[in-house]
Amino acid sequence: MKRVKSFSPILVLLCLVQCKTIRPLTGMQQSTAAITKEGFINCFEKGLTANGQPVWCEASAILSDGKNIFFANDKDMPDKRSSVFYWPFKNGFADTTQPAQYLNSPVLKYGKKFEDFSLTPDGKTVFLTTGFDRVKSGTKEWDGFNTIYYWKTGNEQNPQVLRENSTDSSSIFLRDKFSMVLTSPDFPKGMPYFKIEGLAATNDQLFFGVREEGKKFDDFKYKVKILTVGYHLTNGMVTLEDNLKILSDINIGNVPPFFKQPMGISSIEYDHFNNRFLILTSFEGGDKNGGYLWTASLSDLENNKMTLVRTSSGNPVAFSNKSEDIAIISKRKIIIIHDDDRLQTTINGQVRQPHQAGFSVVEFR
Repeated sequence: MKRVKSFSPILVLLCLVQCKTIRPLTGMQQSTAAITKEGFINCFEKGLTANGQPVWCEASAILSDGKNIFFANDKDMPDKRSSVFYWPFKNGFADTTQPAQYLNSPVLKYGKKFEDFSLTPDGKTVFLTTGFDRVKSGTKEWDGFNTIYYWKTGNEQNPQVLRENSTDSSSIFLRDKFSMVLTSPDFPKGMPYFKIEGLAATNDQLFFGVREEGKKFDDFKYKVKILTVGYHLTNGMVTLEDNLKILSDINIGNVPPFFKQPMGISSIEYDHFNNRFLILTSFEGGDKNGGYLWTASLSDLENNKMTLVRTSSGNPVAFSNKSEDIAIISKRKIIIIHDDDRLQTTINGQVRQPHQAGFSVVEFR
């Protein structure tokens, strides 16, 4: 009979520590990344004007569907152009050696103030939302500010409207639903003003990021609030379930490193490569903008948690621009687009021109 060797308590402890350190990252554990490239992209030709004034590229949304990279401007474009355009995807970025192609569907031209793209995990359906930040009582004049579009990947010239019935030209029916789910003690009959600046899609749920809410457009508070609703895609048509609810309401001031400046969510994306959500928060004011990148699991969001992405030296991955949206390129690489409104910001010594938008490439380690 062989004698069984006993293990010392120290060896057992070392084994437990080593086993713990090699477990995959989950939940709130830290993600490490670095900004590997930054610059400006020429959204359209230099010198473009409308009504005698320069047209600014206020790029608020970006998406890669694997074949093309799409941008959306949150301001109207002149002539027959819509505010959504794209380039072929080449060498991990937009191939700007070719002219931008515009989506010219009249349905899309009706939309105003685009804020966020999203791609379903299977890569087959694209969503695009507007800001839902304004409506005009008694008229449909501003209904275009309250619209969600979707299309089958590769069929971007034929976008569909997420509508309540076949006669609707917008998603205005969602406005009251958003307002009521955002009810608060101050606004027990519904939130009078809010702004959607995030949209993520999983296989059966949509997630909306609420950046602002309050009494009106100049009397509000910045928020990191996330709503969710179930959806179905049947015969090419999207329908929503009747279960819209608040998933997260995160007090950014209570999240280390305890940010002092008012800051709100500006994008949420589902990263199917890593089964997590990527979230952007940003601040703006005067001549200074900035933003930060976060990760979260679904469980984290249900518990009002998210984790700041840091560099290998432990500093936050911070942007000197108002970060607006994320295009997920691969398991480790994303592209972030910035919307600095009409500020002539500087990146790597280059001063932004009206036809340009800033971008950052971030790679996870």
